[in-house]
Amino acid sequence: MARPFIAVTTDYVTGKPHYMLPWTYCEAVEKAGGLPVMLPYKADVSLVPEYVDKFDGFVLAGGDDLDPVLYGQTYHPEAHPVDPDRQKFELALLAEIEKRRAPVLGICLGSQVMNVARGGSLHQFLPDLKLDGGLEHRRLDDWGRRHDVTLEGDSQIARAIGKREIISNTSHKQAVDRLGRGLKITARAPDGVIEGTEDPSLPFYVGVQWHPERQNDEADHLAIFRALVEASR
Repeated sequence: MARPFIAVTTDYVTGKPHYMLPWTYCEAVEKAGGLPVMLPYKADVSLVPEYVDKFDGFVLAGGDDLDPVLYGQTYHPEAHPVDPDRQKFELALLAEIEKRRAPVLGICLGSQVMNVARGGSLHQFLPDLKLDGGLEHRRLDDWGRRHDVTLEGDSQIARAIGKREIISNTSHKQAVDRLGRGLKITARAPDGVIEGTEDPSLPFYVGVQWHPERQNDEADHLAIFRALVEASR
């Protein structure tokens, strides 16, 4: 069976005219049975429909922080603004993906784009919440930081993984606050922070706050990419 083409959005190298993407994104897609292709965002948004024509599925990768004007706020002092060109391109790309009902997986920033595009908002700095039993969700100096995640049993992600409890890495200071239109919460951390969302009315519109691509050697996390690839066939 031919492998579906999966476009993966790219990030940038600060201060340099370079695209950047950790290879684990493409590695995960390939292991899951897809053909990964990195998608440049310094492109005329009028070309977005042509880009979407070429691919069977999409991964919105991680990155810096969306402009909070999108949800009626100003930047938190701890925010690191995303390249405006990337934000503009990915919002246009996601709109076209939804129009076509194409499969899409949002990871970290990507999951936040999916929520904000639906009118949702974000907690800009999780330490400000002072949650009971609050976890340190930020990576800081510990790349191996992990915590439990509880999945909703009727969600696409739980069905893909085949269980309700997993252990994920954690590397984010922002997370979903107000849920976007048509979305449901599919995963939470023990302190209540939203770790996953989806639109059950679409074939595959799934966002996760952690980085499953970094754990693509573990069956639970590779299963998320397998589900994307299967939906893209």
